[in-house]
Amino acid sequence: MGCLILYHTTITSLTKCNILQAVYSDEEFEIEIMDNNTVVIYLWNIKKAAIWQAVLLFEVANIMVGYGFGDRKKDTMQKANKVLLTRMELEDKTKTV
Repeated sequence: MGCLILYHTTITSLTKCNILQAVYSDEEFEIEIMDNNTVVIYLWNIKKAAIWQAVLLFEVANIMVGYGFGDRKKDTMQKANKVLLTRMELEDKTKTV
């Protein structure tokens, strides 16, 4: 199982959901809207490379993303959240330099 958390302050959650549905239309997934800035997608039976490719594309589009893998939703969410928080800390550090 894999998980992606997308965070962006000016792209609405609805738009993020539409993007995720388009990217993963052939996959088994579940989307949760956390708030207007944050959307989570859980993906079953997907190769890690397919998630890493999406991470790269989202980052290039300036959408912060965390990702995680595990056997349970809770585990994947925790891992993805840790990656996202690290990414956000890096963004804050580059703004102050």
